Amino acid sequence: MSKLLMIQLQVAQYAGTAYLNSALKSAGHEFVLYLGRDIKKIIDAVDREKPDLIGFSCMTAMFKMIAGVARALKDRFPIPIILGGPHPTLFPDCINEPSIDIICRGEGEFAIVDLMNAIQKKAPLTNIPGFWVKSENRIYKNGLRPLIDPLDDVPLIDWSCYKGTPVEHHPPYAFVIRGCPYSCTYCFNEMTKKLYKGGRYVRHFSVERAVAEVQQALEIFPPSPVLFLSDSFGTDLEWMDRFFDLYSQVTDLPFLIVIRPELATEKCVQILSKYKCFNASIGVESGSERVRKEILNRHYSNQTLLDVAARLAKHHIKFRTFNMIGLPTETEEEVWQTIDINIQMKSDFQRVAIFTPYPGTELTEIAKTYGYLAPDFNYEDIPLNVFSESALRNVDRDLIKNQLYFFQTAILFPKRRTFIKKLTHLEPNIFFRLWFYLTYAYLQRGIEGRKWIPYLKYLLSNRDYFT
Repeated sequence: MSKLLMIQLQVAQYAGTAYLNSALKSAGHEFVLYLGRDIKKIIDAVDREKPDLIGFSCMTAMFKMIAGVARALKDRFPIPIILGGPHPTLFPDCINEPSIDIICRGEGEFAIVDLMNAIQKKAPLTNIPGFWVKSENRIYKNGLRPLIDPLDDVPLIDWSCYKGTPVEHHPPYAFVIRGCPYSCTYCFNEMTKKLYKGGRYVRHFSVERAVAEVQQALEIFPPSPVLFLSDSFGTDLEWMDRFFDLYSQVTDLPFLIVIRPELATEKCVQILSKYKCFNASIGVESGSERVRKEILNRHYSNQTLLDVAARLAKHHIKFRTFNMIGLPTETEEEVWQTIDINIQMKSDFQRVAIFTPYPGTELTEIAKTYGYLAPDFNYEDIPLNVFSESALRNVDRDLIKNQLYFFQTAILFPKRRTFIKKLTHLEPNIFFRLWFYLTYAYLQRGIEGRKWIPYLKYLLSNRDYFT
């Protein structure tokens, strides 16, 4: 038996971490999670657990912070450190960071088992598919494994690694579909799809297995609306109908889903209504059809958005919208078009964020072409959160920041448009920012059906990602 100590700096439930937990336990290995950012406590955890491998799951915005922790551990412990998740999958050169010994590219459930088996047997680690490995001043670059298909081959998710942590108070959620069929210019999905040749990118668990995934979440997390964060609900309506039918037989908890406007057809919304969908999340992104089509590669019309909103309202389903501001080539008037379409849609909650350019995505290359980013822009220049300020140059950053602060207010009070517009042209200040966070928290908590105390704990534990 070998032991993996997973270190997670963000207080949130990572599905990938829970799948690694189940995969390693199923193979007879030991998985331990340390949650927190206090470097002294992390060192104490390594001292106490004496793992054979130290792991991090890494998103791009987190890389600098994780690399700093890894360096502190590497100075003290002769234990190999592995990095998995979206960042090493898409930016494998991060293995050049001196503190990182191994990176996992792509889905890791079966790869990590092979790696831990090799560690247990003291066998070479350099030829295992899915990994890049440093050894004797050389980097061994093994190819990707095929995408897991059928998904039911993955061991049933095990969230127990979060038991006894602050994450235990977060709402339950499940990823019952993997992959997205669309190719938005700002998203990693298109980059990821290009890595794989052949095979299905969008994959559903069987209906029975998908419900079992939900039941596993309900064993750890409190009974509140279940979040389904998969990108592809509506691509298979027959599967969706059967899934929610079985779901409704095992729990009466309401649920929230994410759905593309193009997929929210009348038949799709009827299915959601039949099974008492609590909330649907829709990507508006921009109210400017020009920006959506030319910059974001999202080709639905504003009329489609209004039709979807009317459809959801007819079936008494609340909905929230995802919106971005500070996009390359976007004008001030186009930001107000985004506000206006939300007013017309009568959305219940509007999630707004400042555009974050991720290296390698098509939109980042567009931003470079138009002079909004330096040619050498890379992931070290990415802000930690989407509520700070624009990473673009040659834009009015103060205006963008204030547009963020008053975005929801302008939707809540449309008759105060002239006054609010004037506020956005003032200098940003702590009162504007505080107003935004209070408004945002109040609306988000309500639309997700969260209780106040657990929600406030969630905000406090992740305050660095909101400020």
